[in-house]
Amino acid sequence: MSEKIEKSELFNKELTMNMLKKNAKSSVNKLERYELIFLIISVMYAIFLSFALFVNDERLILNESIWACIALFVVAGGWQAFKLILLHKMRFDTCSTIEIMNRVTRYKILTKARLYWGMSLLIPFFAIVMYFQRDIFTPELMVAMAIGGALGAVIGLSAYRKHWKNIDELLSDLKEIKSYEKL
Repeated sequence: MSEKIEKSELFNKELTMNMLKKNAKSSVNKLERYELIFLIISVMYAIFLSFALFVNDERLILNESIWACIALFVVAGGWQAFKLILLHKMRFDTCSTIEIMNRVTRYKILTKARLYWGMSLLIPFFAIVMYFQRDIFTPELMVAMAIGGALGAVIGLSAYRKHWKNIDELLSDLKEIKSYEKL
């Protein structure tokens, strides 16, 4: 009888571990998809702006503004690629739970740093673009830019909050896996 109970407990433990690992892998996949989408957006904008630079006759947009935007999207794409590489190192078949937890914690810190550094670097970026384009800014255009910036900030922060929730879910799953491994 006790052997049957032991087998049942072992089966339940394995079943629970598999479920937790599946949830954790799903969270990692969500994070990878998020980073990949923003990598693709960054690359596509950099390519589009490169073509725009090629055909630009500087009537509406100065080349310096386009160069500043290209630089922004190249840096953003590089950052997204770096974070994708970090996510690809989170493999359950080759890493221990503690290693993955450390990598997720590092990823979480880098994600928070991206928010603070990204937002603090956007202000000087927009100041540079506005300086180059100062001759075309009318009050109406400034209002439209402010509305667009506020809408972009709301969308960006809501995406960030959802992304942050996925990171927290992954850490929670990893903590549960770690506690089951001790049993």
